[in-house]
Amino acid sequence: MSSWEALEKFLKPWKEKDFVEAALLTGSYAVGLQTRYSDVDVYIVLSDDVEWRERGNVVIDGTLIEYFANPARQIRHYFEKEFAQNSRATARIIVIGKVLFDRTGIAEVLKAEALEYMKRPFERPDETWVEVAKYSLWDMLDSLNDAGERGDPSFHYLYHLALHRALEVYSKFLGLEVPPASKVYRLFSDEGFRKAYMFEEFPDGEFVKLFLKALERCETRNLEEVITHVFEGMGGFDIDGWRLRTKVEV
Repeated sequence: MSSWEALEKFLKPWKEKDFVEAALLTGSYAVGLQTRYSDVDVYIVLSDDVEWRERGNVVIDGTLIEYFANPARQIRHYFEKEFAQNSRATARIIVIGKVLFDRTGIAEVLKAEALEYMKRPFERPDETWVEVAKYSLWDMLDSLNDAGERGDPSFHYLYHLALHRALEVYSKFLGLEVPPASKVYRLFSDEGFRKAYMFEEFPDGEFVKLFLKALERCETRNLEEVITHVFEGMGGFDIDGWRLRTKVEV
């Protein structure tokens, strides 16, 4: 049985439920980039009077199907919540999704709303956030150097945590969506992949170059180059004399 036949078999009982309004095919199958390891991603839109949400996985005749079922109001909540975290994950799922059925027109309405989130710019962080973020990168690099000198087995773990943090900090500073870890290499190295998933091009080509180098070769000096570049882009950083005074919270 083909993946499409398995999908039809999966959808049949959902279509019979009166509280199910629409379904979309999303993920790699929706953009035509599936591999033999890809599951079939399905997003099911429930009526707004439904008081539950559900996600799960099921294997149908050898095809793994991953599904999400949410009322429309929950989907809209995800749009807003994720956007506040510099993410458009659910909005992207809906925008790239291919409508499998739509009884009420809700899928097209949500696609239009999701597209607005894809276009909306993120807010830039304030000065306090920037200073704390720069210090956190310096501290992570300092801890990595210490781990390396002691031969700590956690060195590679700390290295990749710091590399990811550098990407997260710099992305938010530039007002960009933070690339998901599972996709970042292809987003930075494969233009076709990036466009298929509707990610904007990272505006700092030198950072991308340094990041890929650090990703491909796990060496402290490569991470140092990434973090130094981030510091320069964020106005510089010197631990000697660094201080941050803010108002008390109570």
